[in-house]
Order: sequence, then structure tokens, then C-alpha cells
Amino acid sequence: MFTRSTSKSFSRLTAMLLLATAACTFSSCSKDENSVAAISGLSVVNVSPTLATYNVYLNSTKVSTAALPFTGSINYFQITPGINSVKFTTASSTESVLTKSINLEADKAYSLYLVDKADKLDGFLVSDDLTVATADKAAIRFINLSPDAGTLTLNQISGSSLSTDQAYKGVSAFSNTEAKTYSLQIQDKATGTVLAKLENVTLTAGKIYTIIAAGLVAPSTNDQPLRISVVTNN
Repeated sequence: MFTRSTSKSFSRLTAMLLLATAACTFSSCSKDENSVAAISGLSVVNVSPTLATYNVYLNSTKVSTAALPFTGSINYFQITPGINSVKFTTASSTESVLTKSINLEADKAYSLYLVDKADKLDGFLVSDDLTVATADKAAIRFINLSPDAGTLTLNQISGSSLSTDQAYKGVSAFSNTEAKTYSLQIQDKATGTVLAKLENVTLTAGKIYTIIAAGLVAPSTNDQPLRISVVTNN
């Protein structure tokens, strides 16, 4: 299990979004006075299933403090809405291995996942609804980012299903679940074969989590095997 960490937490972004909304309410969003610059939030996660590590640049400015390993991440940071360019480089070079244009709406949060490998390397952008958690429940979603795994189901070990039928790049909606400690497994939908497990995952009330199937079912020597990773979104 891993948790995103950075000096610019999303709580600060959330506060600024609320301030921006409040300012528009009191000033009727006047362009001439009391205007507040719109912002969006972006996080970046490396789930490219190799041993490589990657630096991340936003509009030519480096935003990663260290090259991201497999399942490494950058927490939400503030970004100007509209078209932005994200560049990935290897740890030892400034030459782009992937440059991706992304279009962000104001006052929304997003996650950009670096997926696949070699000539199929790509950025997969997902919108994050960070309003879904309740005080007494945890909110979860499941994303299948394993290129060779087929359609997957997320279950509790010796328990009920948490999310079903996610093909590659399939993203479930967030749903509220009991806040407790879980033991998780992902299964091949077609065969029922258990492909990965992760035990003792504590989900806290009021928190939002993304559970990711990352890696390869049939990895080569330099590939990452399939695993379950958990991102805390707030």
C-alpha cells in the first residue's frame, strides 16, 4: 500500500477551490473586480510495468522531486485549467519518452497515470470526484491498469465483491464502504483465478481511495508483476 505525499497537499487545493467559489458568490464572478484565478488539481502516478523510473515536467517545469518508481506518485498540485503539456523522461535524461497534452476543467481534480511500456507508453487521465466520502464511510474505486490481465474483479478475501468487470483502463465509480481493515484480491473475471492479493488494508472513514491493479500477469525479467496498490486521494 502506498500513499501520496508532498508539501502541497490536496487539502490546500480544496481550500483554494472553496475560496474561489466563495469569491464568485459574493462578487458574481465579476471580471472587473474581486476576480479569483481558476485552478485545477493534478496528481501523477507511474504504473508503467517496468523497472524504469521517470521524472515529470509540467509545461517544461520539473514537478517531480525524484524520479518516480513503479507505483510512485506525485500528490495533487495546483495547475492552470485548459490545455497543459506533461512530459515524462527517464531518471538519467531530459529527453522526452512521452509528452502528453491534457485538458483540465476549472475547479476539478484529476489523476494522470503513466501506463504500459515501450512504444505503447501513454498517459491515462482520470477525473477524481473528491466529494463522495461521508463521515462514517470510506469511498473506494477500482482501476484496472494491467495491460495483459484481461477483465478483473476486486474482491475481499473470503468476502464479497467490491468492484466487478473492469477491463484494461476500466474505472469504477466511487462507492462508499464500511471503514475497516480489508484483505483484498483481484481475480480474472473469465476464470475466477486469483491474480494478486493485498492484506491488512485499513480504510478510514471520511477518506477516499483508489485501488489499482498494476503490473503484468506474465512479466519478463525487466517487468513488474501484477500487484494491488492503494492510493489515498484525500
